Amino acid sequence: DKTLRKLFCRSARRLNPIWKVDEAHNGETALELVKKQHYDLIFMDQYMESTSKQLLGTEAVRQMRESGDVDDSCIICGLSANEEKERFLMAGANYFLMKPIPCSKAGLKSQIVRVLEESTGRPKEYQDDISFVGI
Repeated sequence: DKTLRKLFCRSARRLNPIWKVDEAHNGETALELVKKQHYDLIFMDQYMESTSKQLLGTEAVRQMRESGDVDDSCIICGLSANEEKERFLMAGANYFLMKPIPCSKAGLKSQIVRVLEESTGRPKEYQDDISFVGI
């Protein structure tokens, strides 16, 4: 929801102020953002706020991958309070986290590093120049 998305993005900005962090309030907005800019990491919630028929997170991930607007260098992490791991991975996500995501500095850093390391299959140093979108 809006409050959790804003809290997550604000926490990410505080974690490393030079990161470029964008927000999308729904899947349709996320699809527009990825057409305009390359992202290193995308956190995609399964259920997003919308007043009309909403695009599910898994549907947005599938469209991102199929359109070519998001290439293999972009890591997509699916998020849900429900067990949606298989649906996200089948749609093209690299990783999945169950919500809630910790928003403390240490907790969030740990989760982001874990996503980066485990989705690429190799250890990564803490990244200073990353851009990502929280949805």
